[in-house]
Amino acid sequence: MKLNLNQKELCENLDYSFQNLDFLEQALVHSSLKSRGANNNQRMEFLGDRILGFVISDYLFTNYPEWKEGDLALNYNSLVCKKTCGEIAEQIDLGKSLIMGKSESKHGGRLKKAILADALEALISAVYLDSNLKTVKKLILNLWSSKLKNVGDVELDSKTALQHWIQGKGGGLPIYTDLKKEGLDHDPTFHVQVKLDNGLTANGMAKSKRYAQQKAAEKLLLEIKKINE
Repeated sequence: MKLNLNQKELCENLDYSFQNLDFLEQALVHSSLKSRGANNNQRMEFLGDRILGFVISDYLFTNYPEWKEGDLALNYNSLVCKKTCGEIAEQIDLGKSLIMGKSESKHGGRLKKAILADALEALISAVYLDSNLKTVKKLILNLWSSKLKNVGDVELDSKTALQHWIQGKGGGLPIYTDLKKEGLDHDPTFHVQVKLDNGLTANGMAKSKRYAQQKAAEKLLLEIKKINE
């Protein structure tokens, strides 16, 4: 394999040179490229997700000894979530280097945060397989440096805030139900409902199931606020 200009730029942005370029190529292959069959980056994404989780949890555990489990978990989730991974992938222009099907590329696949986040995790796996844990740890902490500066200032997302509120009242966990999915496979819209033990419900709609759940939780929090005012 010979690096193209986009891949060379990606390696420069990573500040890493691959010894085995096959690992890099594997990490960049999206599942929409049917000609590769199962030979895409999904397995590497699985490994990279776990490596990222270990490095970030180790960093928080070591650097914030006064934090309780809840503080560690809240900041950990913020640092390893798809949104954060997608943002970091954008910063290194990962989308330009992805190897994907023409249809997915045509419909904006290189800009989709979910795809970028998965590819970044696969890339982390590629660096680990090409080197060692010490090297990939250094790379992750470098990529996440701006995010780590804001550790401790995390605001609760709507789902977490709703869960904390209901648990503080001694209630059961909110229940999220998929109502329907509309649109084409490459551009779906999800409708989700959240329901509490006391019967309160709210619906959310978004381009991903996760964000639809967030929208539903946000609406329910506003309803709870009105009731308590």
